[in-house]
Order: sequence, then C-alpha cells, then structure tokens
Amino acid sequence: MAAVHLRLRRGDRPLAGVLYYTVAPGSEAEPPGFVYAIVVSLFLFFNVFALDQWLQYRAKGRWADYLVGERSYIILSLVAKSLLAWQVFGGTLAG
Repeated sequence: MAAVHLRLRRGDRPLAGVLYYTVAPGSEAEPPGFVYAIVVSLFLFFNVFALDQWLQYRAKGRWADYLVGERSYIILSLVAKSLLAWQVFGGTLAG
C-alpha cells in the first residue's frame, strides 16, 4: 500500500493554522459555533478569489476583459468582508 503524503501549498498553510487552533486538539476550550461557520466561509471565499484569479489569467470568455476580473475582485471583497462582519456581529449577539 502506497504511503499518502499530505503536502500543503503556501496558500493552504494559514488555513491549516487557523483550523488547528480552532479545533485545538487536547484542549478543553471549545469555540462558539459561529466560529466554525466563519472558518468555513473564509475557506470558501478564498477559493472563489483563487478561481477568479485563475479565470483572469486564462483570459477567456468574460475574463478576457481585464476590468471584468478587477470588478469581480471588488465585488467578492465587498461580499466576503460584509458576510464576515455579519457573522461576527450575529454570533456575538446570539451568545
């Protein structure tokens, strides 16, 4: 049976650190539930940024126009930051 090696890319290392400290193996402390939702949403949004960048570098379809890629970066940034703020705000009010 072949050994399975987990190799993290540079972009995955910060997320791995966040996941490690969120799960906190061996610790009795438990983060609130909304923290897990924040970690998952950050992972999803960072991957959408990467997808947008990949499409912009391919320069095919709508992303052949440079401004389409930049406009999508701006919209993604606004949406990601707004959702993060609402998750933190809602999570702190719920608890």
